[in-house]
Amino acid sequence: MGINVTDVGCENKIAEHELKKHAAAIHCSNTLSLLQRKISNALLYHAYKELMLKEEHEISVKQLCKLIGYNGNNHAVIKDGLKGLLSTVIEWNVVSDTTGAEDWTASSILASVSLRGPICLYAYSPRMKQLLHSPSMFGKINLFIQSRFKSSYGLALYENCIRYRGLPFTKWFDMPTFRKLMGVPASKYPIFRDFKKRVLDKSIEEVNAYSDLIVECEVFKDGRQVVKIRFSLKERAKKVRLGASKTITEETDNASIHLNVKLSEEFGLSAEQIEMVLTEYEIDYITDKIAIIEASKNYQQGKVQNVAGYLLSALKNNYIAGKASSHSLVKKQVKDQQEEREQIEIKRQSEHAREAYLAYREKEIDSHLMQLPAEDKSILLKSFYESAEDSINIILQLQRNKYTRETILNSPQIKALLRQFVLQKRPQIQLDLMSFEEFTESLLVSQI
Repeated sequence: MGINVTDVGCENKIAEHELKKHAAAIHCSNTLSLLQRKISNALLYHAYKELMLKEEHEISVKQLCKLIGYNGNNHAVIKDGLKGLLSTVIEWNVVSDTTGAEDWTASSILASVSLRGPICLYAYSPRMKQLLHSPSMFGKINLFIQSRFKSSYGLALYENCIRYRGLPFTKWFDMPTFRKLMGVPASKYPIFRDFKKRVLDKSIEEVNAYSDLIVECEVFKDGRQVVKIRFSLKERAKKVRLGASKTITEETDNASIHLNVKLSEEFGLSAEQIEMVLTEYEIDYITDKIAIIEASKNYQQGKVQNVAGYLLSALKNNYIAGKASSHSLVKKQVKDQQEEREQIEIKRQSEHAREAYLAYREKEIDSHLMQLPAEDKSILLKSFYESAEDSINIILQLQRNKYTRETILNSPQIKALLRQFVLQKRPQIQLDLMSFEEFTESLLVSQI
């Protein structure tokens, strides 16, 4: 059931709403539903920066729904999806090119999850965290793109193609392995013709319709039997939508997610109507028509009976603001732009403070370790090596060309584990560290 992972993808910086997902986690047997797969990716995206620093992560249910593009109010569906991640076991193999030895590991996707009112608390097993945090084999998954997929097969194909971005082809997959990646058991669609019609063609159609890639499949036959499959990869040309010349870039993804929510919750558009609107019109064009409607007296006085129809008509017929409302519309747009800039600056300062606090914690823990007497330090490190032996072996296998046992402490993952170990063994350090609130206050005082 496990999938051998021996090749590596490129390492890239995480863009906003873009998840760097370990290839072994992507190239695993797929028994997840579409919703479970989307939730799994969104939770990892949300936790990634602090994956090795925190035992438990939290996210609001509302934020989780926004990340996966779910606009319904039935949170029981989200709860069922989370429960599925607890019971879904992922297996993976990492094979050494030099020794041929195979390291087999299995773990549930989530180790624990709980809902406390509007907050979702979740945790990963130590093995799962080590796998997901390793930067040596990554595929980049755009959460906005993932939200558009309608089937688990389509999203599974996208995940298994995206790690080869920049290359003309994926690797060749033997058919048993590819069927596992797509979540199709051997007993289902055993004839390739049926598999192609029910699984392959539909998943390719979705990837080409909803993602930033264009893929085509190639098959390799042994006689009349298809035994291998691979996919050609092309970048989708940047698309210009009606109403403006601005191209869609990574920076528009966040705006698209918020616009999706606004169109659903405030204007009552269905998922199909939202898909149509976002496909046919540029984001700036849509927001311009929304602003015109919101500035109209009829809308403000609640006299518009069919808000969805009113917006669709405004988009189709290119409504222009009347003279009476143009001044207030300009003022509103200026105010909105100012508020948006303020929110961006607040977010930037918050992220900067969080990064500075993490750097402060790391520096204090490292300083404590360096100041230990030689004998105490030696005992502590020996105990750490024994407790982290499995993690060290995984890193040495995944990044064998980068680290040896003598230099393994240079690995960011092992450094993070060592700091956690030091805090466990020396709890006084935790008491001596400033809280995040105290740290931010000290930053403000230092700037006065």
